[in-house]
Amino acid sequence: MRVYTGLDVWSDFGGRFPWKSRLIEVDHGARMALVDEGPRQAPLTFLLLHGNPTWSYLYREFIRRLSPRYRVIAPDHVGFGRSDKPRDPRWYTLERHIDNLGRVLRELQPSRVVPVIQDWGGPIGMGWATRQPDRIAGIVRQPRMKLPWLFKFLVLGRGGWKRSTRSNIFVETFLAKGGPRHLAAEDLDPYRAPFPTPDDRVGIARFPQLIPETKNPFHESYAAMAFIEDHLSRLREKPALICWALKDPGFRKAHLERWQHAFTRVDGPHRLEGAGHFLQEDAPGAILDQMERWAAGL
Repeated sequence: MRVYTGLDVWSDFGGRFPWKSRLIEVDHGARMALVDEGPRQAPLTFLLLHGNPTWSYLYREFIRRLSPRYRVIAPDHVGFGRSDKPRDPRWYTLERHIDNLGRVLRELQPSRVVPVIQDWGGPIGMGWATRQPDRIAGIVRQPRMKLPWLFKFLVLGRGGWKRSTRSNIFVETFLAKGGPRHLAAEDLDPYRAPFPTPDDRVGIARFPQLIPETKNPFHESYAAMAFIEDHLSRLREKPALICWALKDPGFRKAHLERWQHAFTRVDGPHRLEGAGHFLQEDAPGAILDQMERWAAGL
């Protein structure tokens, strides 16, 4: 069983994450943390949405480069980062994650929002965006994992819950060693810090269970995913920037083509040769170069 001591998720990690997080109460008293930086009257608001098992720390270079000119909001989904971590697995549903994001944004009232979505940031961000199309100025799309069989076996097969909670396999294996650049202990500590004990990792373990891999209408996420699919047309005319990591083990050409055809005004795909699934770690500069160029024309 992995237990971490001496790590503080509220630290600045040696100056690498100098921003303070604000806590906003969402569903059933849980508090959601977020970084909110940059001028409030900025021409755009970048909404940086992380996936599993990361948090807003993943977007540290994005906050640093974008916030002098744009408003930047980087939430931590409940169960991750500096947000509260409910212990009951039933608390975590896709619909609740989407609603939590909506509650936070209703309080912050950002204008001309550009969701930057990757991994679980995709269905959560698109779940909100399809409900609020008039507030969307554009979309930055990065890969969503198409689950390889080995991944499904490790996290959904027998013993999967223990591997996710007791062994913290998402951080120690998928994040640390799953990309082209293996992360050293110093790089991993900010991702370990939110999850010191197995009880803090329930949100990590629940995300794989929330993925509807079939057309089963009885799956717990089916209704939320069906709503997104049925209402994607509300965003079809929005400008979209697509950055794609070619070293992502979940990369699928068909998935890329689907997103290229989902929007009428697509910039890209900009293929990132040396980037894996956590492309914000592997190629932040290349992504930000494309985002700043693209955003100047919005």
